[in-house]
Amino acid sequence: MRSIGISAGLVVLLIILNLGSTSCKKDPPSNNNDTTKTDSTYNDSAARAYMEKIFEATVLNQPIRIVLAVDSSGNNLTPDYQDMIIYLRKDTYYNGPLEILAKGTKYMGTWGSNSDYSRLNLNIQGLPEFVFFDNPWRFTYKSATLLKIAPVTNPGKKTLHLEKIL
Repeated sequence: MRSIGISAGLVVLLIILNLGSTSCKKDPPSNNNDTTKTDSTYNDSAARAYMEKIFEATVLNQPIRIVLAVDSSGNNLTPDYQDMIIYLRKDTYYNGPLEILAKGTKYMGTWGSNSDYSRLNLNIQGLPEFVFFDNPWRFTYKSATLLKIAPVTNPGKKTLHLEKIL
């Protein structure tokens, strides 16, 4: 008698588990609602928007000073640049006017970045020291207050460290 009760109990338990597993299946997400999209286009555009906002908050229109400038031979050129104040002004999230305040004068140029903010191009004339900036740069370090860049094709030890002025 006892074995029939256990067998009947197992059958009932299996039926309940089977019903529970089939009734809890979720419907596939609808493709008509943009908020449920998980394709790479949606994720890429969300990531891009996030990077744009971070770049805007930490770099664009923020005063930046040079805290380290080293040429290709490893010579420390920081004293030539430490009094300069740099602004990357915004036309778009990826380019705009470059403004450098140096020796009491404001110099204007342009800056540009690629879509993932791994590269930076600076174009400015006016002082002989500005030739140092004329490279396609790549970011080697980024934080809320410090950017480290080096030439894309780094001849030697050339590097530039830029610090946000708080």
